[in-house]
Amino acid sequence: MKADLVIRNARVVTHAGEFHGGVAVAGERIVAVGADEALPAGARELDADGRALLPGVIDPHCHLGVNYPYEEDMRDQTAAAASGGITTILLYIRNKGPSYLPFYAERRAAGEAHAHIDFGFHFGIQREEHIHEIPRIVEETGVRSFKLYFGYEPDNPIGIVPANDGWVYATMRATAQIPGGVVSVHCENTGIASWLRAELQATGRQDLGAYTESRPAFCEVETVQRMITLAELTGCPLYVVHTTAASAPPLAELARARGVDVTIETCPHYLTRSCYDDDLDMRAKISPPLRDRAEVEGLWRAVLAGQVRSLGSDHVPFFPKRGEDLWAEKPGIVSFPWELPLMITEGVHKRGLPLTRLVEMNSYTPAKRFGLHPRKGALQPGADADLVLVDLETERPVVHTGKGTCIYEGMRLRGWPVLTVARGRVVYEDGAIDPEVAGRGRCVTAPA
Repeated sequence: MKADLVIRNARVVTHAGEFHGGVAVAGERIVAVGADEALPAGARELDADGRALLPGVIDPHCHLGVNYPYEEDMRDQTAAAASGGITTILLYIRNKGPSYLPFYAERRAAGEAHAHIDFGFHFGIQREEHIHEIPRIVEETGVRSFKLYFGYEPDNPIGIVPANDGWVYATMRATAQIPGGVVSVHCENTGIASWLRAELQATGRQDLGAYTESRPAFCEVETVQRMITLAELTGCPLYVVHTTAASAPPLAELARARGVDVTIETCPHYLTRSCYDDDLDMRAKISPPLRDRAEVEGLWRAVLAGQVRSLGSDHVPFFPKRGEDLWAEKPGIVSFPWELPLMITEGVHKRGLPLTRLVEMNSYTPAKRFGLHPRKGALQPGADADLVLVDLETERPVVHTGKGTCIYEGMRLRGWPVLTVARGRVVYEDGAIDPEVAGRGRCVTAPA
């Protein structure tokens, strides 16, 4: 057998361990994994020169088509993702219409016409009809993941319809009956945050710290506990998105110990930036907010203890932020190209995070949680050939030239992707995206 692509002389890392060797690819799949001498010949042979070869990053949390046209975002933002070693993205999408079925058909078709990498969907519950539609959604779209939002007042600047506990309970009760079903929740106590926001607004403060102080960490922790209770009552798997509070992951671990299926996700920005960093202003507004340095380090302790099991970027390319009014500013930043370098720099190099744990969080767990494993998130024969080759020693500053707000500009990061392979095709190499791969991405949430 002759493979299409063979990468040898690599430090091959999976969630379960690592070895020296490589991977062989034929078509879109991995056909061999092992020592260099055990691999077949390839039409193209690459010497990794000892660099780290990882499963492609699966980003389970992003938002595209919110401000800019969806088709445009699916083209240029998936290119940015591929440059960061991301080979699959899962989009949280919201539809205020009564049905997700035509919305899904339109978004899937447009995505497959433009995306550089594979993609899938979670659906946001934005009206009661969406809850009643869940069985039909699963049957006709294959989507089994649903999100509900707390922490947003009705007049929020991005138009999210906030949930109530009744919506969550009903959604969990329906989703618990679906094999592979999961409910994601944005956890912040809306009532407390609204009250504190009014108090902080009245002071006239416009600094980023005021936004954080208007929705303190205990608002998040209280709602995480409440959602765990509902998940336990219904038997529904719970995925807690973009966790910022250091005391939330231990709560989830206590619940897991008694059999509750709960997964905690965090994002690189909550592990690297603080709301009181001197170089940040209201344009670094994110929902939930950046925290102080004590919470940042507490969250790292939870990561290193294995209590944070998943990573997402919460990447959202809004129009340029106005920087005029903190309370009216849209929350959200972009992170695709720097997610992996940030985690390698701050986690692997600075804090001793094993690469195996990083792979577990940014590839294996998202694949398992959202029904993509073993086709995704694995380096084994038969899996999709989604790979990223990383030079752990390359150091350079973050430079942002695209859409959205970047809060990492100028940071020197050590450990960058040099090659990204998506379903067997090299999509990023030598600092450039292959222009011919746009439209090659496929929807991974599809009817069985």
